[in-house]
Parts: sequence; structure tokens; C-alpha cells
Amino acid sequence: MPKRKKSGSNNPLSSARKDVGGLWHRKSGAGYHLFLSYYGNQPIGVVTTEGDSHQSKSAITAPQCDGNKAAMGNSRAAKKRRRKKNGSNSASSADTNVIAATSTTSSSSQEVDASHPLMQAFNSDSNKYAHLTNFIHALSRPLPLTLRIRKHESADSSELTQTLSRNFSNFVSPVAYDPTKQIYQSTPGSNLCKFNLGHQSPELKSIVVDASMNGTLARQELGSMLPVLSLEAVDAIRKGSKVLDMCASPGSKTLQALEIVVSNSDTKTRGRVIANDVHPKRLDSLRDAVHRSGVPAEELTNRVTYTNFDASVFPFPKSKKLFDAIICDVPCSGDGTIRKDPHILPMWSPRTSNELHGLQLKILLRAMELIKKGGVVCYSTCSLNPIEDEAVVSAALREMNADGNSYQLLDWPEDLLPGFTRRPGVDAWNVGFYDANNLEKDDDDFGSLSFYDSYDSAVEAEVEEAKESFWPNSANNKHSLHCCSRLFPQDQDTGGFFVALIKRIK
Repeated sequence: MPKRKKSGSNNPLSSARKDVGGLWHRKSGAGYHLFLSYYGNQPIGVVTTEGDSHQSKSAITAPQCDGNKAAMGNSRAAKKRRRKKNGSNSASSADTNVIAATSTTSSSSQEVDASHPLMQAFNSDSNKYAHLTNFIHALSRPLPLTLRIRKHESADSSELTQTLSRNFSNFVSPVAYDPTKQIYQSTPGSNLCKFNLGHQSPELKSIVVDASMNGTLARQELGSMLPVLSLEAVDAIRKGSKVLDMCASPGSKTLQALEIVVSNSDTKTRGRVIANDVHPKRLDSLRDAVHRSGVPAEELTNRVTYTNFDASVFPFPKSKKLFDAIICDVPCSGDGTIRKDPHILPMWSPRTSNELHGLQLKILLRAMELIKKGGVVCYSTCSLNPIEDEAVVSAALREMNADGNSYQLLDWPEDLLPGFTRRPGVDAWNVGFYDANNLEKDDDDFGSLSFYDSYDSAVEAEVEEAKESFWPNSANNKHSLHCCSRLFPQDQDTGGFFVALIKRIK
């Protein structure tokens, strides 16, 4: 096997160049193009389905403002290069009033704003990445407002649900796939999101804020709900359970789990949630969020424990009693959250996922050590990059099962959210790396991605960040990675999310 090239020195000049490079990356719009190139070169199943290349046409509205244009490389030089590439008489996407594009499969009737930097990047390469149309259209719209009616015993939600149904059904309504009617989403056509809630309906905003403060309601995105919902559905989280939330801040999953494990009627089955976070300030914010949640003080004292450990070395309980369920929602690139966080895409690069992979694997391995026999770990990220998802799960299963323990992936619970669309995990993906200095063409502003079909080929090319666990493994079929779940933004008008349920057998 070829030897690895040694890493460079910690030269201050290198650090300065890195800062300048980051500024260029953000200002040039490179992140948008790299995002398209990376996911456009992934196989079907990562962010697309078989039918995504054969869709009908719909209209995209022209930009109503140009607040994001600076991020897309609209300098005179960039425009000149685009004119040269497209022909001098071609209109740029930003100057076109109506642009033909593929319609999304989402139930949302929101129009896609062509001024969105991601749409501008997509339109410049739409023929090359036509199969991404549904995916990109969904990501280019604001994330709908999503609410969860809380169900702990001290919360009386009947008045709230009646108010929402009677006065605000044109703005929010229960989602069709939740038979409990506890998950609300802004209605198709309302264009309601967290950024415009106060403008669209000040009265609804006031109700949402008040209900959040008194513990009746949680503002929580659908993907964020899935770990606890799925752990409850496989009976890993129930009344009396001992639950560890390894990376708990900002606390939505901690509170969601707390609602299930508490049981005022039976003191013998009092559950507990251990909320851990490595960052003290984030832990303080988490504690404040829990105290503002409306859960009675007695329950907070007896049911929640706060810890401040690096999750990858979280200590074994002194009681030697391992956990019934572990929420392992690891630090990630967050590229599934770009609908609500506009700061992610301008700096997007596969390097972020590649660098996080090792930490994510360490945290998952620790979770698998801390779960008891018969217990379940839910590994999740708000990224759709297989390097952070299936690659981590596959590597963890290989390592832990090789040590003589026995862990297996569980299928998505059939009776959870009937009608909900979840996509199976993938067992094949392409591994890419970014080199800002690799300019293949004279008009290439952004550098390029290099994909390698094996670890050895990446090492041969002296790719320093390569790890063998990045690549699909022959054991993937054995691990049944299709049991993992992917949440596509275009399916239910949500963010992107990944969930894997891992059960300890012995």
C-alpha cells in the first residue's frame, strides 16, 4: 500500500492563507456549485429516486430582490465568464422572468424563487444535474413552520388545538401521516415559516410563543422528532426508561424523551433522561430551555440530569446499569438544514463531512458500548452525506461485531407515522474530495471535486484526509444498511435527515 504523505507544518502563513481562502470560498459562491457537483455525482438513493429524471414542467418566479446576488459570483469578471460560456446573447438566470423547470414531488405549492443562490447555481448547470431538480427546488424554499403538541401529563393541549383548528387552519394544520394529530405544519400555499410568522399572523405568533413557554407546544422540525419517535415505536423509550441524550443541546429531543419517560401515577417506574453536552455554554442554554418548557419543577429535579462530557468518552454509569435507549444525534455538517440556516451553503465543502466522520464514529462506538442488552441506539444526523451517515454506521457495526458483541440494524417501525415517506439507506456512494487549486478550465471559478473509487487510490493520490471507513464495504449488505432511513426534503417539504436504529442483541 502506498505511503501517506506527511501533513504540512503549522505555519502562521498557512493559517492566514486558509482564512483568505475561506473568505474567497464564501464570496465566490463556490459552496453552491460544490454542493451541486457532489450530490449530482451520487448514485440514486442518496438524495434522488428513480423517477426524478422524468418530471413535468412548472414555473419558477423571477427574483423579487437581489439581496443574495453577492454570494453568487456576480462580479463583472464572473458575468463575463458566464456570457462567454453561455453565448453573448444568452440571458442569465437572474434576468429571466419565468424559467422552465421540473416540478417537485412535495405537497407544497410554494413557488421557487429563482433569486436563491442555489437556484442560480443550479440553473447554470441544470442540464447536467436535471435529476436533482426536485431536491434543489425543495431546498430553495423556506422551511415550513412545524409544531409539535407536547404530551406530558401536566400539559393540557385541548384548548390550544381547538384554537388552532378554529382560528388558524388556513396557516397550520395536522400532517396527514400523524394519526395522533400532534404534529402541525404550515399549510400548502400559506408560505408560513419561522422568519415571517410575526408578519403573516402576529396573533398566531403570540399563541405559539405562549404555548412554547407554558410547555404545551414545541417548535421542532420533523426530522428532529424522528429519533425519539422511532425509539418509542420500538419500545426502547417508554415510561420508566433510562435514556441518554449524548449531544443534547438545544434540548428538543431531551424534552421529547422526558415527556415519555415520566409517570406521575407510578413511582416505581420513574424514568430519567441524562442530557449531555460537551460545551458548557450550550449545556447552560439547554438547562434554561428545559426550565422554560413548563415541565413542573419536581419532575425536572427528579427526571433530568445534566452532564458535561465529551460524548466519545462518556463514562460508564457508576451503578453499572447501562441505558435502555441512547439518542446519538452527533455533530454534523448540517447540510440537511440549509432551508433554515442560510450560512451553511456558502461555505459548503465535502471536507467538513470528511473531517467530522472520525468524531461521529467515535461517538457512535461509545453509544454502542453504553447501551444495555435489548436496548436501542438511535444514530442520527441532519446531513444527507453518506460519509456522515451509512459510512459511520457500517464502520461501527464492523468494529463492534468483530469484538464479539452483537448489534443489528432495526427496520423502520411499520406502524410509525403511516403514510410517511422514508427512503431506505444506501449501500453504495461516491467519495469525493475538494481541491480549491485544481482549476480544470480557464472559466472554472471554484476548483473541483475529485472522486476516488477506493481508499488505496486516494492514498496513491496523496489525499491526506482519506480514511478507509469512508468507502462502501463488502460487508454493507450483511449490515442491511437499507434499514437506515433517509428523509428527503422534497417528499414532505421538510429538511434533510438520517436515522439508524441499532439494537444490542447480546
